[in-house]
Amino acid sequence: MLKTNCYSAPDSRVKPRLALWLLAGLLLSAPVMADQHLSIGEKLDGFYARAGNDGSPAKTAGNNIYLKFFPDRWLVMLFVPYPYATGVDAGAIDTAFVKAKQMTASASYLKSKFGVLEQHATAQIERYGYLEQKIMFECGAMSACSIKIGDNYLELIKPGVINEHIVRYDFVDPD
Repeated sequence: MLKTNCYSAPDSRVKPRLALWLLAGLLLSAPVMADQHLSIGEKLDGFYARAGNDGSPAKTAGNNIYLKFFPDRWLVMLFVPYPYATGVDAGAIDTAFVKAKQMTASASYLKSKFGVLEQHATAQIERYGYLEQKIMFECGAMSACSIKIGDNYLELIKPGVINEHIVRYDFVDPD
C-alpha cells in the first residue's frame, strides 16, 4: 500500500523569510509598546514627602519617608531617622536621592549618609512599571505596592492582610 502525503513541504526559502518578517515586526513594534506609558504624571524634578512627616507617623515609624522618581522607571524611597529628619532641608534630601541612585545600577537597599546627611539614612531603590493608570513597584510588602498620582501629591497603596493602607505623599520642590 502506497502512502502519500497531501501536504507538501514549503519551499526552503519560505521559512527564513517568514522568520525574518516576524522578527522585523517584533522589532518595529517594540518601541511603540514601550512608549505606551512613558509617564502617568510622576514628576522627576522634585520629590514627594509623606504626609505626617515630623508628626505621629514619623514618631511611630522612627523616620520620615520621602520618595523620588528617576528617568528609566526608577524610584527611590529614602528613610531619614526621626527626629533628626525634622532639621534636614529639602535641598539636602534631594541631593541624598541623587547620590543614592548614583551608588547602584540595580534594585538595592543602601544605608549611608549619602555625602550630605549627618546621620545614616536608608534608601530603597526599585524599578517601577505601569498597570491600569497606576505605578507598580516592589515595596517589601506581601505583594507589589501601587501609586496613584494626583495634582502635586501621590497616594502610596500598600496591600494588607485585610485592608489596603493608603499613605499620602505631597510634592516638594527643593528649589
